[in-house]
Parts: sequence; structure tokens; C-alpha cells
Amino acid sequence: MATLSRRRISRIVGTSCVAATVALSGVGAATAAPPADRAAASPQDPTPPPTPEPPSEPPGTPQPPDTPPPQQNTEPPDTPPPSDPSEPPDSPPPSDPDRTGEPEKPGELKKDVQDGLAHAPREVKQKVEKALTQMLDLLDDPDTPPAERKAYTSILKGITATLDTLGDPDTPPEDRAAYTKIMKAMSEAVTLTQEQPASGSQEAKPSRTPVVLGLLAASGDALVALQDPGTTPPDPKDRKKIQQIVAEACEAARTIQDPDASAEEKQKAEKVLARRAAVFKNAQYLDLMKEIKQYKARAACVDTVENRTRQAGWADGSLWGLSDPACAASVAAGARQEDSQWHALMACVLRNPFSTCVGHVPGG
Repeated sequence: MATLSRRRISRIVGTSCVAATVALSGVGAATAAPPADRAAASPQDPTPPPTPEPPSEPPGTPQPPDTPPPQQNTEPPDTPPPSDPSEPPDSPPPSDPDRTGEPEKPGELKKDVQDGLAHAPREVKQKVEKALTQMLDLLDDPDTPPAERKAYTSILKGITATLDTLGDPDTPPEDRAAYTKIMKAMSEAVTLTQEQPASGSQEAKPSRTPVVLGLLAASGDALVALQDPGTTPPDPKDRKKIQQIVAEACEAARTIQDPDASAEEKQKAEKVLARRAAVFKNAQYLDLMKEIKQYKARAACVDTVENRTRQAGWADGSLWGLSDPACAASVAAGARQEDSQWHALMACVLRNPFSTCVGHVPGG
């Protein structure tokens, strides 16, 4: 398979830190009791004079302020627990082209797009040029909401990276056909998001557009990862599977907005959008994340599995992330746990193309 030779697109990962605060409580002040009155001696009572008492302080003498007794602080100050030396510190994962580094500026993206179009086959260029122009205009528009700006940037990067592959004469015919199909669906879906629904239409396009753009942005990030030699699946079976998933997502994003699509086609597209929108609530995905964390999964591993799941869904996207070198130690540890229900899946991912392992997902 041909790979992206002229550009790596970074991904931005944010890291988080935990702050601890210590609250100190005050101690109540004690009050002093007033001195007792002396009894008066009767003049007829020949009793010996009372023993003289120490002279009392003259009235008006200021009393020292009540202060609590000094406390010995035998407890150490609150500090974060020591880190486990067996775990590496939280740090950004290895370079993933769609998530690290500084975001490209519109001018840089425009140049990348123009370069990609210059090398793209004629039939592909005609399909994507309109959508690319629309997205560049939206990035230049200061009124474009930040969420949409981020989505269009991801889509542009995905299309540009794929145009480079299509312009490479060494790209295999099967990859060329798959990416041409994706470019067509993705471009048409982007264009439809900019078109107003017909008068009297019941399409709730304004409320659906963020979901559509989110799916297209995830597909754009998946395309970038597919073109990069550091993140693309090494096995052709796996690459083909991810290509199929991206094509399905882009086609669903196009169909759901197509006024000429049948009710059956729209229903099928709605299921794709709903499944992908709820991917991080999938019970099997959540169980998988718990499993790999039991084996001291590196932060880079967890981050990669999350990214691939967002880009290609459950379960193939998650297994794509699980097959990343960052997860190798955790997968190997899971493969050794023969009493775990995830043992068969981990052993399969360790030795085989991940796209052949979906049948080993517990409860799948």
C-alpha cells in the first residue's frame, strides 16, 4: 500500500494534572473564670487574721489573649501518593498524526489542498473540489463556530492525505477504488451540510448537522491514520476493513441528508449514526478498557484505543487501537490470563490481524 510521503499531520492531545488543597480548622478559645469573693471577718469573732493572699492585679490590667496550647503536628502534610515505579508517568502518546502538534493554519491547509488536487486523478478532483472550496471558505469565516471549524479541519486533512495516496502511481488498484469511493461520499456529505432544506421539508437538518460533521471528522482522522506509515494497519486485511468502515460512515452521512434517499436507506443510515454517536457508552467497549487497565496499560495505549474507537467505532476500531505497539505489553499480559473471558481476544490480537478477532469479543 502506498503511504503518505510528504506530510504528517499531528494530533493534539491534551494532558491533565490533579491539584490537592489542605483545609486547616481553627481551635476554640478557652475562657477564664473570675476569682472567688473573699468572706468578710466579723469584728466580734476573735479569730486569727486570715492568711494574706497574693496581691491581685489592679483593675484595668489587660489580660493576655487566650491562646490554644501548642499542638504538635505529627502528621506529614498532605501530598500526592508516590507513583508506581512500574507505570510510566502520564505523557502524550506517540505521534498520532491527527492529535499532536500545533493545528495547521487555514493558509497552510489551503496549500496542502491545492497540492493534493494538483496530483489527484481527474475524476477524483472533480468530485472533491467543490467541498474543499466550501470548507476553506468556512475556515476563513470568523463566524464559523469553533466546533465546526475543528470538524472541517479534520475532514480537510483526511481528504488531503487521501489525495496524496490517490496521486501516487504505486497505490494498489484496490486501495485506489476504495479511497475514490470514500472521497465521493465524504465530499457530497460535506456539500449537503451547507445546503438549505427545501421549503416545507421535515428534515431537522440543523439539529442533525453536528452529528453528521462529528462522524465525518472522525472519518477524516481515520483517513489520516490510514495513510501514515506509523499508524496504518500493517496487514492488508485490516486496512481493507477500516476502509470499509470509513466508507460506510461517509455514505451514511451523505444519505441522511439526501432528499432523494428512500425511507429504508435513511433508516439504515440513522442506525449507523446512532451506533457511532453512542460508541463510548458501549458496554463491551467499557469492559475492554477496564480489562487493559488491569494490566497496567500505558497512557499511550489507553489514548490510542480511545482514538481508534472514535475514528472507526466498536469493535474493529477498538481492536485497531489494541493492536498498536503501545498496547503490546498489556495485550501480552491479557493473553497469558487463561482464566479471563478476554483471554481469547487478547491472544488473537497478539498473533493475528485484528479484523479476524471480532468473533472473540466476550458476549459478541
